[in-house]
Amino acid sequence: MLAKVFSAFRQVGEDLFHQGLISATAGNFSVRTKEGFLITRSGVQKAHLTPEDLVEVPLEGPIPQGASVESVIHREVYRKTPARAIVHAHPRVAVALSLHLKSLVPLDLEGQFYLKEVPVLSPKTVSATEEAARAVAEALGAHRACLLRGHGAFTWSGKEKPEEALLEAYSLMTTLEESAEILFYHRLWEKG
Repeated sequence: MLAKVFSAFRQVGEDLFHQGLISATAGNFSVRTKEGFLITRSGVQKAHLTPEDLVEVPLEGPIPQGASVESVIHREVYRKTPARAIVHAHPRVAVALSLHLKSLVPLDLEGQFYLKEVPVLSPKTVSATEEAARAVAEALGAHRACLLRGHGAFTWSGKEKPEEALLEAYSLMTTLEESAEILFYHRLWEKG
């Protein structure tokens, strides 16, 4: 099982980078374990992950050194939702739209089917804080994705097998960015 999970981590890291959804060391993703969750190590190249680039974080107690700084957000989402995997990325068009919208409502059929609405959150600080963690967990309790204004997006999956959950959370991130692009082009067209 661990080999399948690592393979999914490696694939998601490569795909996020090659799709332009993260820069080399940005973003993070995780899967639920019995005692907590496995998450990507802080600052590693996501397109070139090794097994040593994953850190197990408990649901209680201190976050291990080297774990992603966003572990506090992942932890809160796992505590408050049925998530089995979480992907955090910086999809460019969705982030740009987050600076102007209170929520992203897809116009395309796929986005409408899978996402329906993506809330844009504006905590005082948007990264690695308890406030951001609570805001993201609350939003993901009711939605499959959310955006932190000017920062990035979180998606989750509740599929039972961790490797399938991670791949589905990644898929939802691509759906979010595609929906954001369609919305952006539609708005350009309306103004033109």
